[in-house]
Amino acid sequence: MHDWRNEDCIRILQRCKDAIHSREAGGKVIILEAVVGSTSAMISEEPQLLFDMVMLTVTEGEERDENEWKYLFTEAGFSSYKITHTIGFMSIIEVYP
Repeated sequence: MHDWRNEDCIRILQRCKDAIHSREAGGKVIILEAVVGSTSAMISEEPQLLFDMVMLTVTEGEERDENEWKYLFTEAGFSSYKITHTIGFMSIIEVYP
């Protein structure tokens, strides 16, 4: 999702939401992405910010912090999400209808 503009991410997430079961039936979308400012203590924020600069110059996307991810999920009609930080740069984001 990091190489897409917000509008595109919202459309993609809306399509995903339409395609999955309800939360009660186990439906969720799993995203493996960086969450700027909230990774494992073993990785500093500098690599995240550098990768954000790459995304801004090479694509129309960007790395996002938790509030920016929350905005996308809310706009796409999801009710909640859970972020699990991994050892390293990426996080596992579970988004629920």
